[in-house]
Parts: sequence; structure tokens; C-alpha cells
Amino acid sequence: MRLQIKTLAVIFSVVLNIAFLTVYVARKVADRPKYAYEELNLSKEQHVQMVASRDHFLKAINEIGYQIINANVGLVDLIAADPPDQQAIEGRLQKIGSLQQSMQQVVVTHLLEDKQILTPKQRARFFAVIKSRIRAQAAPWLAGRSPSPKP
Repeated sequence: MRLQIKTLAVIFSVVLNIAFLTVYVARKVADRPKYAYEELNLSKEQHVQMVASRDHFLKAINEIGYQIINANVGLVDLIAADPPDQQAIEGRLQKIGSLQQSMQQVVVTHLLEDKQILTPKQRARFFAVIKSRIRAQAAPWLAGRSPSPKP
């Protein structure tokens, strides 16, 4: 009898833990922001192409992103130095600007490639989603302000 109670308690505990884990994972997946293409009615072929494009894009921007972070950390080191080397600071700013421009070029190239995968109706929705998300992002220096929408 005692063995049966212990066995039932262990089974109940395992089932309860699985239930909690399932709810946790489901919430994490539901809270993940969707990629813009996930809001479109894509065919299976389009979906495969968009996922491949996304993966290539994320790899490229991550590489540049790490370079930008490292350059910004180096910039802070240059600014913190006594005395700061203004020429080195200017050089680092140029490097950061160049990296940021590279990032923008990767984004533009990615959007142009994705555009070719989509139908005209899907393109309209895709770019509407992207513009909406850009407008919804509040830059720290704009907190509490409503930027005037531009066409």
C-alpha cells in the first residue's frame, strides 16, 4: 500500500512538472515577436525561401552587430582616456558610421530579396508591417514623445 502511494506521488509529481514546463514553453513561444513574413499568407515554397533568407540575413547582421558593439566599447575607452585623443575618437566614429552603413545595406539587400519572393498583395502587407513596427519603436531620446508620422 505504501509503495503504491509513493508510486502515485512520483507519477503525479512528474505529470505536474511536465504540465508546468509545457505552459512555460507555450508562453515563451507565444511571447516571441513574429517576423514580418509570419503575418502573411505564404505558400509552403515561399515560407521555405523566406526562412532561408531570414537565416542568412540574421547571420550577416549579427556579425556586423558584434563589430559595432566592439567599436562602441572602444569609443568609450577613447573618450574615458586622460587626455582623450580627439583624432582617435574621430577615427573610431568614422569606423562606427561605416559599420552602421554596412548594416543598413545588408537590411536593404535583404528586403529587396524578400520582396521578390512575395506577391504584390503580400508585398503591400509586408512593407506595411515593417513601417508600422519602425514607427512603434521608441528611441530612448524620444521617450514620451509622439513622432509626427511621415508618409
